[in-house]
Amino acid sequence: MATFLVRNMIVGSLKRSKKLRLKEQGIFLNRISEMTDKGFSLAESLDFLGRMHERHLPKFQAMIDGLQSGEAIHSVFHQQGFDRQACSQLYFAEKHGFITTAMKESGMYLLRKDEQRKKMLQLLQYPFILLLILVIVGFLLHHLLLPRFQMFYDSMGYEPNMALKWFLHFIQTFPYYFTFSLMTIGCLFIVLLRILHRKSALDRAQFFSKTPFIHSYYKLYRTIFLAREWSFLLKSGFSVNEITQIMLTQPFQPLLKESAGEIKSMLKIGYSFSEALIHLGFLEEELIEIVAHGEQNGKLDSELLFYSEFCLQRLEEKTRKIFTIFQPVMFVLIGIMVIAIYMSIFLPMFQIIDSI
Repeated sequence: MATFLVRNMIVGSLKRSKKLRLKEQGIFLNRISEMTDKGFSLAESLDFLGRMHERHLPKFQAMIDGLQSGEAIHSVFHQQGFDRQACSQLYFAEKHGFITTAMKESGMYLLRKDEQRKKMLQLLQYPFILLLILVIVGFLLHHLLLPRFQMFYDSMGYEPNMALKWFLHFIQTFPYYFTFSLMTIGCLFIVLLRILHRKSALDRAQFFSKTPFIHSYYKLYRTIFLAREWSFLLKSGFSVNEITQIMLTQPFQPLLKESAGEIKSMLKIGYSFSEALIHLGFLEEELIEIVAHGEQNGKLDSELLFYSEFCLQRLEEKTRKIFTIFQPVMFVLIGIMVIAIYMSIFLPMFQIIDSI
């Protein structure tokens, strides 16, 4: 009875406590991996971190209670709101045994994810504010300033040429076009999400792997995870059939489950592992060649691990390149709009002066 009351008190305090942020999750996983690497048990590491961070003590205590009652590691972390990708890595780690390594990699993954999200917000914040100001200026220009200029032009008997008329019309109606475009894009995005939600995970993966601008990032992201986990599982002595069965039973990623089912059906009819991967169109084509080569020389586990690290470097380089290109492009577009607003005011005036 006393244990039941204590557990209810912990659950109640957990409901009131905030969910751990991505950065906190990454830091905690890194610290747990460091402590377990130095000989601490997982429960001891959680207890130490709970005492170091008292506001999260109920969460860590609940995780310790879950471990002591026999719950799986991935389940304990998932119940406390840890990232699903990190929890799936822990699930596979319980199978292949490299738990400390998986925690460290999960921690680094969450820290990278948090850093990239912050960078993207910083890149979008200032251009978005400028764009919002331009839209407001456009509305004011249309309703206050340009009508007064039009009255002035009419009193002077000035009639702009056709090109200037089109230009002035665009400047005056730009805020409406912009707002309508945003609403249309938003509606189309919602409809697309609803359509994709009804499809299978494999169909969604095929769609994203063929979508312009994001297909290369999506393929690299999926290839990194699969290559790394297959490498660890193969290194632990699991066969390909056993690996597909493990992926079929994992509860976190429907795509992995459906992919494993596809691979398993292909293996049953006589295809090799590398040949079965050809039917998964969301993976990098190089991965199929790596798997075929690894099957021949017996070093598939090592080659997959090396290839996952290589793909991770490529993904980080691509992400950095996007960050360096995106903001200057936004500023150029905003600068063009500012120049266009000035031209809409002064160009007719210059033509009137020339005609005098």
